[in-house]
Amino acid sequence: MKKALLAVLAIIVLIGFVLFNKDISNKKAQPDMAGVVSKDVVNMSDDDPRFNVWGKNFPEYIDMYQTVETEAPFETEFGGNHSYSKLIRYPQLTVLWAGYPFSIDANEERGHFWIQVDQMDTARNNKDFLNSHGFAGFGGQPAACMNCHSGWTKWLENNAALGDTPREKWVSFNSAKYWTMIKNVPALEGITENSPEHSGPHGGKRMGVACADCHVPNTMELRVTRTALINALTKWRGYEPDPVTGVKATRSEMRSLVCAQCHVEYYFRPTGEKVKTIGESIASDTSKKWWNGTQKTYDEFDSWRDGNKATEIEVDGIELVFPWKQWGKDKPFRIEMFDEYYDEDVTRSIFPQDWPHKITKAPMLKIQHPETELYSSSVHAANGVSCADCHMPYVRKGSSKMTNHNVTSPLKDINAACKSCHTQSEEELKAQIKDIQRSIAFDLRSVEYATVSLINDIKNMRDRLGALPEFQTDGKADDKKISAVLKEVLELHRKGQMRGDFVGAENSTGFHSPREASRMLLQALEMARMGQTKLSEIALEYGFSDFKTSNLGFEDIQKLNPGEIRYKVDLNDARQSTGKNHKAGDRYYEHSNINDNPDAKLLELDKNNKPYNHKVLD
Repeated sequence: MKKALLAVLAIIVLIGFVLFNKDISNKKAQPDMAGVVSKDVVNMSDDDPRFNVWGKNFPEYIDMYQTVETEAPFETEFGGNHSYSKLIRYPQLTVLWAGYPFSIDANEERGHFWIQVDQMDTARNNKDFLNSHGFAGFGGQPAACMNCHSGWTKWLENNAALGDTPREKWVSFNSAKYWTMIKNVPALEGITENSPEHSGPHGGKRMGVACADCHVPNTMELRVTRTALINALTKWRGYEPDPVTGVKATRSEMRSLVCAQCHVEYYFRPTGEKVKTIGESIASDTSKKWWNGTQKTYDEFDSWRDGNKATEIEVDGIELVFPWKQWGKDKPFRIEMFDEYYDEDVTRSIFPQDWPHKITKAPMLKIQHPETELYSSSVHAANGVSCADCHMPYVRKGSSKMTNHNVTSPLKDINAACKSCHTQSEEELKAQIKDIQRSIAFDLRSVEYATVSLINDIKNMRDRLGALPEFQTDGKADDKKISAVLKEVLELHRKGQMRGDFVGAENSTGFHSPREASRMLLQALEMARMGQTKLSEIALEYGFSDFKTSNLGFEDIQKLNPGEIRYKVDLNDARQSTGKNHKAGDRYYEHSNINDNPDAKLLELDKNNKPYNHKVLD
């Protein structure tokens, strides 16, 4: 009887597995433009990448894409598109990123439509603001930052950057100043030069992701356009280049690769050579000065004005690189691959750090949105589920079935995003997601608090060592001598924080691959504790018998809350067309729903999540 029952159960499970995989296969076989016919109102071309022009042929799609512009901001427990300050919700980040502009301004992302608007508005892209708020060395963002923010990227790379070859144009584009390159967005048919429309998000200079970034004109076949991804895939991951689609890949692969153009870790690799790129004539106008009194080399404004013109200059070359050398095709990514890549003698000599930590002096690496890397090790990826299956699920528009181009959290439409494969109720699926994310959030907060504790202890040790004559030069603490003794601790800080930053910067709170996220965080926690143990050994060696390590918690961390970003000095904002004077104490952001406080219930969640309060959360 038992054997018969087991046989029946086995058959049921097998049938379920077959149907599950059949459903995924059916989804992969459906064209992205299924049931939707082009209106053929305009001729789509890479010469005009404006989404509002391409959208005339596909009005249903453009309406979905622009939904985020008018919809009310929403919050999930660990995401959403309400652009609240992450530094207010997670004050520990101000210490973890000390000395890096993210420690001043880091908000929850608003979505693809807004990414170029937000990139132009952020304090991280405001030289006078950063220079006057403790970042004296900031010289302006490079145009390389536009790769993942502007739908004009390929047009500018091909038409505005200098050079005779694609490689020369690529490096020239990346090496220009951000505010110089953006001035070259053309005013195409129907647009008046330097008008509000020319500067705006609907096809203007503030246009974010566009149709042309992911689709071949006219055929609308999926493609990858970003040079950095094509380079990484063909150089290191075994893909072949393709003149039309960027790389040769299956349609299922393309439904994730189009996202991998930006949802990845990257860095700006120095080329070691001088490159010709676009400059500005304002550099020769001695009446134009920055806040700190130095000569302006560019106008932090999106248009040519007041006689300022484009020039040709020579600068140190940089290029956007995805560090995937150790990551083979069809293999899951592991964080150790970044250790190997960034620690290679060649890489370390060319790119030793993103920034030196202001407190510990460790050579730090800042991880950015590595969704592609983390997802590769997931159960979903192993079963052939693409990014688009969950974040752009099929929806009905009248009699047509199409992919949802309001690219957003699957939590907004569990039925479409999850239940096409999963049989559980929406409530059960949401509960599973919540449980996974809260578990990873507990691990992440544990790592962040432990790392801040380590930073606090390193500072303590640096101060103590700096008071000893053997660690001084000319009567002052010698940072190099101190760092030499703390080398092992500083490496643990670098690698441990990189792991925590990886999971924190990745936009799923671990859901994309819970096991791998948890493995990374356990490593990070171990590294923080190992760093503290090593500090205790150093304290014993140098006679600091009263040295004790820290163990900071939620209440300690909340004391670091920086509040909303405000001006610390009187400052004129050159980015306004008429100029705008700001007084010390003024709020940086004009819009009240950007860089504001997160909902109180989110802070209450964080308070109860670490340490875990099962009486409240369960």
